[in-house]
Amino acid sequence: MKLETKSKITSQKNTPQRSKSTERKKVLKLIYKILTEKKLRDILILDLESIHSYLSIFVICTADNSTQARAVAREIERQTKELKLGKGVQEKKPSDNGWVLIDLGEIVVHVMTEDKRRFYDLERLWRDAKAITI
Repeated sequence: MKLETKSKITSQKNTPQRSKSTERKKVLKLIYKILTEKKLRDILILDLESIHSYLSIFVICTADNSTQARAVAREIERQTKELKLGKGVQEKKPSDNGWVLIDLGEIVVHVMTEDKRRFYDLERLWRDAKAITI
């Protein structure tokens, strides 16, 4: 009987971690689906957990222009709103700066125009991060 209790405790400890990982994968798949449907390019997903203490996942992608970047950001925010993941789009008034950041808690999505992506080169900055494939 003690053995059964011990295995129940062990499985309970592993369940939150496993469900957290499964939930994260679901959200990443949803984001990836939205990005591909909206014709964004060069989608890169980086796992930052092993190299930074408070960052988890970056999704970086390229939009043709600021209007497309804002539209995809609104769509991601709309489809993930029920999940209550984070703060959402981090610009309160529309701008043409070419970079929209969507804070979904553990997942941060960077939608950038080609010029901004080349200039800030987040891939180089986080080059030690492991790329994730969906």
